[in-house]
Amino acid sequence: MKYILISLIVLLTGCVSNQNNEWQSLLNGQDLQGWRNYNSQEINEKWIVEDGAIHLTEKGGKHIVYNQPFKDFELKLQWKISERGNSGIFLRSSEGDKYPWMSGVEMQILDDEKHPNAKNPLTKAGSCYDLIAAPEGAVNKAMEWNDAHIIVKGSHYQFFLNGVKTADFDVESAEWKALIAGSKFKKYPGFSENKQGFICLQDHGDQVWFRNIKIREL
Repeated sequence: MKYILISLIVLLTGCVSNQNNEWQSLLNGQDLQGWRNYNSQEINEKWIVEDGAIHLTEKGGKHIVYNQPFKDFELKLQWKISERGNSGIFLRSSEGDKYPWMSGVEMQILDDEKHPNAKNPLTKAGSCYDLIAAPEGAVNKAMEWNDAHIIVKGSHYQFFLNGVKTADFDVESAEWKALIAGSKFKKYPGFSENKQGFICLQDHGDQVWFRNIKIREL
């Protein structure tokens, strides 16, 4: 009995350790299981899964979240945007606000060639939206897949787009607080302060696709 108990303890300990290090898929490639609209238990029919990817087919689908909040994590996914399109990925968003961007930091998704937002370096693809500019040339053309890689641990965030680091910041730093003070986000108490929250995909009115979405808790 003693050895059985020891074996069970070792097994359970190993399971916890593996869980913390294993990649978890957030998309089964067939349907939207695990996803729902922000502030809702339903999901709008304008979000579908086709060819193994989440697709926002038209404006009005509203933002969607994965049903599980995450604290420290590494997120990888692929996205593509329609011509002149705009979207984003929100991180550690709270529910209860009118919009997820009132609490969660955003990695921008954009057609840098044709969308007018690309005239501002702070709103180019891969940027920490409206706060930290992404370097030139990181994004692929509209309707081409892009590899996004995001690491969030404690107060430290890192964004990568197609292997290029596009943002690296600490939300508890004096530099970050100065950026917030000079931006529209100063109007939203608690912005970027969540230690845990939801991963959210944006409906900005343009067609966008996401696939191979996976996360590893840190």
